[in-house]
Amino acid sequence: MRIYHIVWVTHNSRISERMITYRVKRGEPLLLTSDEEVEITEFIRDIVVENGYVVLAYNICRDHVHLILVCEEEKRDFIVGHIKGKATHLFKKVHDIETTFHLWGQKYNYTEIRDNTQLFNTIQYIRYNRRKHNLPPNPRLRAIVLQMLKSIEDLELL
Repeated sequence: MRIYHIVWVTHNSRISERMITYRVKRGEPLLLTSDEEVEITEFIRDIVVENGYVVLAYNICRDHVHLILVCEEEKRDFIVGHIKGKATHLFKKVHDIETTFHLWGQKYNYTEIRDNTQLFNTIQYIRYNRRKHNLPPNPRLRAIVLQMLKSIEDLELL
């Protein structure tokens, strides 16, 4: 088992090197409202809990998501793809969207967390990420997020 800091963005909210290289035209960036942040976090919580995924930290910040995921290296891509894909499916279903719709950017970034200090610092970074981006607190998120998180004490990994 490994510990990863995972980040993915909403559709069109960032420009990648590939987009620049191939001169891909970027559309309007998808920026989530406070209500959409709550709704998507509820979807993600349900996916995490139903599938027994191990998440130690989570935050959603208008145009991106941060989480700490504990999993086997070979399962990481599947788990992240499953969370992103199912959350998009549920969002489209709730909003009765039948056309092509992209909630998330195509890729995601990850950093492996290798020690307790890095883990602690990353949890703090995720916890306070809204403040870093000058976003107001979204108090409705706290209870939902707590329902999906495992504590570090639950793990015998480090």
